[in-house]
Amino acid sequence: MLKNILIWISVTQLLIILFAFIFFNQIDLLSYINVAFIIGLFLILTSLTGYVIKGRFFDVVFYSFQHVFSKINDKERRPLSKLVPQNYSAMFIAGLITILLMLYSLFLYKN
Repeated sequence: MLKNILIWISVTQLLIILFAFIFFNQIDLLSYINVAFIIGLFLILTSLTGYVIKGRFFDVVFYSFQHVFSKINDKERRPLSKLVPQNYSAMFIAGLITILLMLYSLFLYKN
């Protein structure tokens, strides 16, 4: 689990540097802060969405759409919570650490 989190954090930081260079044509603290905020927020929102879907919140709606628009019988029908991946904690922790690093960088930038 720790190895998976470290991989997520490493890839996230590399993406931040790459996107900062692509979009701002330079790598400085302000471009790092801007890109880290977007990527960290995306990771947190994606992991929380997966957590809500995994929690069987949308299963009734998904079942209703399958029932109305599909010719699948009840035995072949699977709930939405069984169709999505089950582990979002590494993505959430990587997003949280990215946001914390962004806040630390913002503190350094303001002082």
